[in-house]
Amino acid sequence: MKHYESYVSEAQARRRRQLALGVVGAVMLATLAMSALMVLGPVPVV
Repeated sequence: MKHYESYVSEAQARRRRQLALGVVGAVMLATLAMSALMVLGPVPVV
């Protein structure tokens, strides 16, 4: 039973890591897109 518990906790940790990487990647992508928009075509701020 010990092996099963460690497998489950390992799977949860892996899922958590993937989720964190996905969130960080999305934030980085959004930041990159915003900076590219600012450089290529400045948007008039109202």
